[in-house]
Amino acid sequence: MDRIDIALWDALRESAWDTLLLGNGASIAIHREFAYSTLHSIADAKGLLPTTAPIFAKLGTTDFEHVLLACWYAEHVNVALGTPSAAISAAYSEVRTALIEAVHSVHPVHANVATDLQRAGAFASVFPTVVSLNYDLTLYWAMLLFNAANGSWFKDAFHDGDFQTDWKYLRRPYGHAAGATLVFYPHGSLAVARDYIGNETKLAVGAGAAGDLLGTITRRWASGNYVPVFVSEGTSHQKVAAIRRSHYLTNVYEEVLPALGESLVVYGWSFDERDQHVLDAIAANPPKRMAVSVFTGQPVGDQQAFCHQVLKAVGRSLPKTTVTFFDSQSPGCWNNP
Repeated sequence: MDRIDIALWDALRESAWDTLLLGNGASIAIHREFAYSTLHSIADAKGLLPTTAPIFAKLGTTDFEHVLLACWYAEHVNVALGTPSAAISAAYSEVRTALIEAVHSVHPVHANVATDLQRAGAFASVFPTVVSLNYDLTLYWAMLLFNAANGSWFKDAFHDGDFQTDWKYLRRPYGHAAGATLVFYPHGSLAVARDYIGNETKLAVGAGAAGDLLGTITRRWASGNYVPVFVSEGTSHQKVAAIRRSHYLTNVYEEVLPALGESLVVYGWSFDERDQHVLDAIAANPPKRMAVSVFTGQPVGDQQAFCHQVLKAVGRSLPKTTVTFFDSQSPGCWNNP
């Protein structure tokens, strides 16, 4: 197997890059607890699903949103038929509580990662577009911190809670911000929520209240009026099905991913087959060049195996895209000083 060179970020940073794509490794770099397998596995291990585990199994999913919606619809259908069920109401409450507790168990406290967030925000701000496959709040927090100091630089295409489908106009700098970076979440976010009519909104706080963002979000979930819109688990096929249930996710999948530009930097993404749909969407208008981060804190053999895995995946889906590799722990890269 040919040895593949892994450069430092400094060797690549002078080039103009159109888009930054963030995978789970970006969140793990900020907070190691994000290296969990799935939220469902955490909830299960903690014994948070004592009566509702069979519902997940029956529906063939580990997706909390899917199960919450199923319980909600079942509850309302029974009420409409005059046969309300306390068991279904209890199941809904158990699943919702399990999700909240699982999220809190893995999520960092804002103050503990503030320095990392400032570095990550500065790094991301040089890209015209950022797409994050992570649903946690680290990027959102980084955006709030950067915007507090630099004006409305980062924009996620939500205005007053509503997603702006004509988001291209947002590329213009606004106010005293000297530039603009548009941010999208192809797999959703803890901050994006849906009511049971299907309306989607972003749950927001002001920059000064960023530290309480997770608390604000989970209180809204606990109210029973919203379920989160994020896709964290399942096969690529199951993820696409979840994407199709959401107006926001469908728009990002169909409009944003096929328009990432000619150059793409990938940080912390494993190119796992469960995310094949992401490569499929990008393939509609593939970038000419791609720089992919490699975690050099693992054995050299594993680093090389990962590089070859990436080349195989890109060669299959984006055969004309040139790939280079860089050290994810490079100085000045993501949250590295």
